[in-house]
Amino acid sequence: MFEPKIRAAAAVLGWAVVYWAAAYLSLMLDDPLSHVGFVWFPAGIGVAAFLVSDYRRWPWLLAAFFIAHLIADINFGHDIAISVPLAVITLASDMTTAWVVSRYAQNKDGLQIVLRWIVATFVVTAIAAVLSTAWLTLIANAPFDDLVWVWWGAHASGVLYLTAVVMGLRGYQLGHTHTGTKALVVGVAALVLMAVCAWFIFDAEQMDITRRHAPWRATLVFALTAIPVALAVVAAIACGNRMGSAALLCLGAIVIYHSSQGTGPFFLRSLRPGESLLLAQCYLVGTALLIVFLRVFTQTVKRYGAVQEQRQETAFMYRLEAASGHMDWDGRIHEALGAAPETMGSVAQILALAHPDDRSTLAALLAANDGKSGIELAAKFRLKSSTSEWIWVRATAPVLISEPDKDILVGTWLVGQGGQS
Repeated sequence: MFEPKIRAAAAVLGWAVVYWAAAYLSLMLDDPLSHVGFVWFPAGIGVAAFLVSDYRRWPWLLAAFFIAHLIADINFGHDIAISVPLAVITLASDMTTAWVVSRYAQNKDGLQIVLRWIVATFVVTAIAAVLSTAWLTLIANAPFDDLVWVWWGAHASGVLYLTAVVMGLRGYQLGHTHTGTKALVVGVAALVLMAVCAWFIFDAEQMDITRRHAPWRATLVFALTAIPVALAVVAAIACGNRMGSAALLCLGAIVIYHSSQGTGPFFLRSLRPGESLLLAQCYLVGTALLIVFLRVFTQTVKRYGAVQEQRQETAFMYRLEAASGHMDWDGRIHEALGAAPETMGSVAQILALAHPDDRSTLAALLAANDGKSGIELAAKFRLKSSTSEWIWVRATAPVLISEPDKDILVGTWLVGQGGQS
């Protein structure tokens, strides 16, 4: 009873600590006098936390992030009277972005999920930027035109970069991933080589020497920034989401570190203080989106090939003992659903795989204690596969067979064409 609550509280506390650390790091890199900086990493942490958490946990996350936000502002001596409304607007923006993605990306393929995430991020953060900057203009007479684009750029880049990193580190999958020994070696080698190349390319001292003695080499070094991107892509494609996120995180640490020193390929003397950090984040966002889109593309091709090989629905007949809940299957349905064999042996375990919106429908379909034939209970529902995909299953009307000592429910499920949605 108390153990799930303890785990939930620990998860909320963990997210709050990560949020505070991201806020502290952002303010340490670019502590703004106007409460608007060029860096705001907590935006990505907040959106990712809302996306991976149940709706019931959102109020607690909201409260924890609000406290963490204010603590970070207090650490840097910011005016709390100004910080409170800004924290409310920021967190409302993060939660709204996550809600839009969660609400409208259900039953969509990977490409639609990514596109909705990008559009939601740009639109919601733009609205929040206007509200936040308007508040600062009203209270502190801050320059609206100069700050609104800074707020929007920092928050949008924070969401697009760190949400991709966090979701990958948590093992979120848009498709199937099979990593063999060779792929693992390639991925690790690409990650190490990427870190080495990025460090030398973005090294502050090297860039100073390059500009002072041979200005033309600065253009060459700027072009070389594509090398870490290519290596990060190789690591992600070879080893999947977690390795891709590790590459993005490592690249981000190197790029942000050197850019914060005021030197590197993204430091131009014509830029205002802090703008080089925004350019660095744009570079990281572009890399993150490239990895995400390539991953979606390759996995969509794999799924298309699988559909071409198996275009017809496959029927699986089951025999359910009403009293015990034990189910026997005529065929290897667990392979079609991507589930463990033992999972399909009982009603309780099958219901645990069902989509929350379809669980009552499936429970009614498998219920045999009403003495009816169940003709009116023919249904279509979703089950979660081992790759966290929702697979549609079409069930024909079950038939109740009453034997002297027990009741048997017999029916057929069809899995195949149009199974995923």
